[in-house]
Parts: sequence; C-alpha cells; structure tokens
Amino acid sequence: MNQTPSSKIYDQIKDAFNEIMEYTEVPTGTILHSAGLICNNLYFVEKGALRAFYYFKGNDVTAHFATDRGSITAPDSFIKGAASKYNIETLTDSKIHIITKSRLNQYLSANPKLERLARLYTEEVYMEMLERVENMVFLTAQERYKELLKSHPGLDQKVNLGHISSYLGITQETLSRVRRKT
Repeated sequence: MNQTPSSKIYDQIKDAFNEIMEYTEVPTGTILHSAGLICNNLYFVEKGALRAFYYFKGNDVTAHFATDRGSITAPDSFIKGAASKYNIETLTDSKIHIITKSRLNQYLSANPKLERLARLYTEEVYMEMLERVENMVFLTAQERYKELLKSHPGLDQKVNLGHISSYLGITQETLSRVRRKT
C-alpha cells in the first residue's frame, strides 16, 4: 500500500488537477479520516508525513505512510464507496492537497485526456503496493527497513518508531536491533 508515486508523476498530477485540489495545512495528530466512515478524499502530501492505520485485535496497525510528494487515501472506501476500516492521521505538521472523488470524476469526464494520466498514476500505485507485499514475503526485517527508508528518507527521524515497527510487521524490540545493525 505504499502509494508514493515518482516525482515526475506527482508533478504531472499536481499540475493537471491543481484547479480541483484544495490546499490546506494540518497540524500533527489530526485525524483526516476515521474508520467506519466513507472516505471520499485523496490526499497528496506536499510536505509532511501521514499514515493510514487500523485496529486489529486491539493493536494499532500502520498500513501505509505518505511523505513529501506522496499520496494516501482509505482505498477500501475510496474505490468501493463503502465504510472504511482505515483511519488517516498526520504524523507531522503537513501541507496537503485534497481531491474529492466526486470532483475527480467530474473533472475526468470533462477532460478525458487526463484519464491516461490517472491510469498511469493508478498503475504506479498498484506496482508499489505489489512491491510492498513482495517485500513482506521475501525480505528480512532489516531489508524491509532499508527499503522503507529508501522510499521515505528520514521517516525514522519524523515519526513514532512504533508506527514503523507496525508497518514492517515486527516488534519494537526487533526494530531496535535492526536499526543498530543499519
């Protein structure tokens, strides 16, 4: 679920959809979306760090990070229009651009040439999600940590390490050992 499109795609999306994006600055700890509700927003992070998380057997599980030039939504809800299991919160003071699903659909209907760009963006998000799944299956905890920091430089300095360990599927103790070796 690592939705961090390349800088080139991010810039193209921002330029092409700028007139329907709402810009806002949000303080650390703000819940942008709550579980149990329908998420109609796609968030593009200009600067900051956000996460999508859910609760499983009483545990807070981080499913996705979005940092500078990344994006995030509650995909189960945004795509299906159903209540989501995800929460989305800001982990740092953040500058974000928001596109609602209805405005996006209207804009794409009025500008069919942008459908291709939207498809390329979606393909890139999908490939990054696939890479995350493969990393969970085939890489060691240390390798997963290195890949996370490669895709989100400095994340370990910005956010709670408990969120990182949860995202990596390891305990905080294991994360401490991994960090010492890195």
